[in-house]
Order: sequence, then C-alpha cells, then structure tokens
Amino acid sequence: MAEKKSKQKQVLILDAGIEGPFAKGELNHSFVKVAQEVLEAKGMKVSVTLVKDEYDVDAEAKKVVACDYLIVQTPGYWMSCPWQLKKYFDTVFGNKEISGGGDGRHRDNPDSKYGTGGLLTDKKYMLSSTWNAPLQAFTDANQFFGGVGIDGVLLPLHKTFQFIGMSPLPSFVANDIYKNPSIKFDLNRFKDHIEQNFN
Repeated sequence: MAEKKSKQKQVLILDAGIEGPFAKGELNHSFVKVAQEVLEAKGMKVSVTLVKDEYDVDAEAKKVVACDYLIVQTPGYWMSCPWQLKKYFDTVFGNKEISGGGDGRHRDNPDSKYGTGGLLTDKKYMLSSTWNAPLQAFTDANQFFGGVGIDGVLLPLHKTFQFIGMSPLPSFVANDIYKNPSIKFDLNRFKDHIEQNFN
C-alpha cells in the first residue's frame, strides 16, 4: 500500500516593519526573509503580508484560516506593536471563520470561560520582535519592564491569538538594536530558532 503523502504545511508571516522616525523597517524585513528561506527549505509554503500596505481583508482571513503556522515579525513600538499590525487584527480577525466561535461563555454561567471560544485550535503562532531596549530591561525586576520578560510585555498579542484558539511557539526577541547591536548574531539565532520550532 502506498504511503499517504503529507499535506504541505502553510505559513503566514505578518511583517510589521514600518518606516518611522527612528527606522525604515528594514531589520524586520530581514528577519522575515530569513524565516521565509528556512521554512521554504523545509518544504513549507510561505506567504508574507506587509501590514503597512493595502491588502484584501477577506483574502487575508482566508490565509489565516488556511495556515498551519502564523509568525508575527514586529518592532517594539512604544511598548507594543505599530498601529498597522493592530489594524490588521481589528479588520482581518473579525471574519466569522476566525472569531465566529464567540468568547466561549454560556448564558447560564456568563462569569466563566471567557476567551475559550476560539476556532483555530489546530494552528500555532510565534511572536518575533526587535527592540531598542536591552535584554535586562525585560528580565531584571528592578529595570523598566519589572522582570516580566518579552512575553509579559507582549501579553495583549498573546491574548489576541489565544482568543481565536491558536497555541504559542516560543517567542524570539532581538535586543539593543541601536546602542549595542549584534544583528548578524541575532539573525543567526533567529535562523536556529525557526529551524528548531517549525516541523
């Protein structure tokens, strides 16, 4: 009996590299390119959306529903992400195939199970971000972010994906990209991170 051919895995990358007062988005584009090259070499089909550009909301929703993995590549922008990425979530994630499961609560017990109605439970996502802040600003309880780590700072993004049912892969962060950059090292770390976490 012939072996069943496995379905080609699909990856959607949301590239939130934008041009602003401090940068042109090129570093985030570089991370996207590395991810695309590694994943395509693994035989996956990769689609990239530049969230700063115009896009068809319905077509994007179809990409989200079809993908096995979704990667967000974003700069740390005023302690969060650029508004263009939030706009993508606000418009695309409103599609009924993405958020049509409701919030998970039932009228007989409205205080319980909020955020458990997600439909996309067979999919995984990964957050990758670039920051001017050094790593210690995230990990040291006495510094700016109070020791909550990158996942604590990006909690609203994690909760967005949890709400639609996706599960997280380990996050990636590149730090101190202006005052003490190690871009080549970071890109190599990122390549290894993608190799290890996407199968």
